Amino acid sequence: MMLEFPDVRQAREEREVIGGFAGRDQLLPVLHAVTDRIGWISPHALSLIASTWGVQPAEVATVVRSHPRFSLDERPGRQLRVCTDVVCRDAGADTVCDVLTEHVGAAGKAVAGVMWLRSPCFGACEEAPAALAFQAGDPPMTERLAPATGASAVLSTRRPLVPESDVDGS
Repeated sequence: MMLEFPDVRQAREEREVIGGFAGRDQLLPVLHAVTDRIGWISPHALSLIASTWGVQPAEVATVVRSHPRFSLDERPGRQLRVCTDVVCRDAGADTVCDVLTEHVGAAGKAVAGVMWLRSPCFGACEEAPAALAFQAGDPPMTERLAPATGASAVLSTRRPLVPESDVDGS
């Protein structure tokens, strides 16, 4: 039997995040908080959440699997999500995905610490096609690309994100 130990820094950060929540009604907020800090829900985080809430890990895993933003599979902290729902697809999301595949790699595959994913709608239909760049951390950072182009999507995977307050000068 092979024992696996969590990354010490990551485990400390997961405990720090999870410790700030209490009560079963906080399951979605804690999953968002762990994803914001780490980028995914590790086996260690899943077990810690389950034991903190007094539920089976399978119950937490079911919630994680039902939400497209969460993942039980390791993901890098840097991610780009391209909306591929009907409005964005009709506005050119498939072209954005084709350009990302050519210049960054296949969807769902980490390359050089970045992963891009096809995503359901995140509410930018009026500016379709839309994409959302995300960097896990404290604080997590996001950048909305709307309308997104292949070039803007590729560029967003290659340059650092800045906190949103820095974008508008506040």
